[in-house]
Amino acid sequence: MRRGRVALGAALALALAPGSACAAITVVGSNTVSTATNTLTITKPTNTLSGNVMVAVVSGAGTTAISAPAGWTLVQDTTSGALRQVAYVHVAGGSEPSTYAFTSATSRNASGGITSYSGVNTTVPVDASGEALGASGKAVSPSVTTTTASDQVITAVATATATSWTAATGTVERYDKASTSTTQEVADASQLTAGATPARTVTPVILTGAWTAQTIALRDAASAGLSFTSAVGASFSADIDGGDQTAAYSVPLTVLDTRTGASAGLGWSVTLTSTTLTTGTASLPASATTVTAATATCANGGVCVAAVNGTAYPVTVPAAVIAPSAVKVASLAAGSAEGAFSLPLSLSVSVPQNSFTGTYASTLTVAVVTGP
Repeated sequence: MRRGRVALGAALALALAPGSACAAITVVGSNTVSTATNTLTITKPTNTLSGNVMVAVVSGAGTTAISAPAGWTLVQDTTSGALRQVAYVHVAGGSEPSTYAFTSATSRNASGGITSYSGVNTTVPVDASGEALGASGKAVSPSVTTTTASDQVITAVATATATSWTAATGTVERYDKASTSTTQEVADASQLTAGATPARTVTPVILTGAWTAQTIALRDAASAGLSFTSAVGASFSADIDGGDQTAAYSVPLTVLDTRTGASAGLGWSVTLTSTTLTTGTASLPASATTVTAATATCANGGVCVAAVNGTAYPVTVPAAVIAPSAVKVASLAAGSAEGAFSLPLSLSVSVPQNSFTGTYASTLTVAVVTGP
């Protein structure tokens, strides 16, 4: 009798898009303002051009929401005690106003500014972001994990008192603006390689106020493209003493759609094929493996366009001694899924009770291609 356990060792073959050359993000300029009313009106930084990315950071006394003009995208909204800090981004178009009004429902002391950057990816400008807060002392901006090289990492901090800041080591301060009861500071630094950014400590002269800290990593325009990464290797086991079995495992993918220009918004698909699950001269049926689900969610706290997956599950993964033509196992609609996405593929394997016991091996070939 063929009794016992069936185990799988599956390798992944990844079809990766080529990398892009790196180019530097540069600062165009900044403007700041403070107010004691319900509207903080900030002048557009001088020399801002179409295609530049503007980052507005505003802090206000109290917890009332702070709204941005139309066309600005919220990145972070952080409240600490009686202090609220917001960060928005906006890609400059061909016809921009000279000022931008950030409003609250009630009058409040507020301060903030706008910094313009050139060389930023205009489709998905924010690679990653994070927030932290505290009741007093020094502000510590959180570490975030960037997915592309040559990001510009912004450290934005505020405190609920009128004071000034000493910028974090390794950063260049862009502005330090106080109102009667808030002080907003923004600094930045480049990060040449993808990965974790340092947590940065910013020191106010007066240490008694509540503070907020936000980290925003801007993605370099040269990173434009469609690519993905995955952990290599997957496994499952099935005890066929109990009859026919269905085993499950997951293939985690991270997909980056940072394409710009005519290639932006085209959507993308994940395709999959495999060799037969084999141990010695025994093998599982060619139709044994199916993809049962694949849900794309925005990764790393970056700003992304919501994903719309048009695939109906389950999808049978084709298998043969030589891997056959791949099938689509996720289909992300045009105009969606722009940015960095976590996309775990959930797979199941049907294992008949009459299978030979042993360790079966197979190679899954994964690719990400343009179009849904």
